[in-house]
Amino acid sequence: MVDPFETIRHQIHSPSDAVRWACILEATAPKAGNVFPGRPFDDLQYIDFVKAAEVTATAFNDASLPITRRMLMAATATRQATATNVNLGIILLLGPLVAADESLKASEKEPNDWLAALETVLDGFDPTDGQNVYDAIAMASAGGLGNVDSMDVHQPHDQVDLRAAMISAQQRDRIALQYASGFRDFFEHVVPVVRNEIMGQGDLLTGINRAHVQLLAESVDTLIARKCGVDVANDVQSRSKLTCLDSVPEMAELDAYLRSPDHRLNPGTTADLIAAALYVLLRTPNHSFRD
Repeated sequence: MVDPFETIRHQIHSPSDAVRWACILEATAPKAGNVFPGRPFDDLQYIDFVKAAEVTATAFNDASLPITRRMLMAATATRQATATNVNLGIILLLGPLVAADESLKASEKEPNDWLAALETVLDGFDPTDGQNVYDAIAMASAGGLGNVDSMDVHQPHDQVDLRAAMISAQQRDRIALQYASGFRDFFEHVVPVVRNEIMGQGDLLTGINRAHVQLLAESVDTLIARKCGVDVANDVQSRSKLTCLDSVPEMAELDAYLRSPDHRLNPGTTADLIAAALYVLLRTPNHSFRD
């Protein structure tokens, strides 16, 4: 079986390289309801994602800095480069993944290795790390994540317990769920879907597009739920379940539905999870996954 990732893996020499590629691939794939080349929103263009990918990769490159400091640098640089919070969710997901990656040897890249390393990273976050992440969220003014229950992003750093805050938010935000679950949900339910669709199609962009709809069918997109309510998010999930991945007209119909006039149905959390999955797949040899 041809591994489509190999065409890119040999060009990746660092976690930063993989960050850049993962972000670009996710943004380039023609995913339903998302921005991609030739399909901008009124206030968001494909070039914004390209700029964000570059500045995020640069921010993550300095392994001498704490990972949460690099996450804050990435959020700040993205805001300066694009005047948007276009990749906050990606930054929140990639931070722990990059830190785990930096601790692993090339021979230690099976899913269980990733999970063990991630648990160490997440358990090691201190109040300063929590404040860095909260500052990144505040910088981006993310809807639904600006306040996490009783913990406000403007609290002094000595009061921030990042993982506790994410645990309290996990029911309404799937990115918070990854922090709460040690990324187990991600490795059990997201990475396999993205990998299997890409391998099955033998093409990165086609596989990403199909994985996007499959993930929408399997779980509610929590960004849609926060913006529009659970009933609307459930309707998106139901429509995705009814969409045939092999039918061009049905895929186009779902895309048109998700491109509501104000783009409030943009399934952004699902796209963020795909970018993170691409990072892992680019950094993990194919033989490490068991079919």
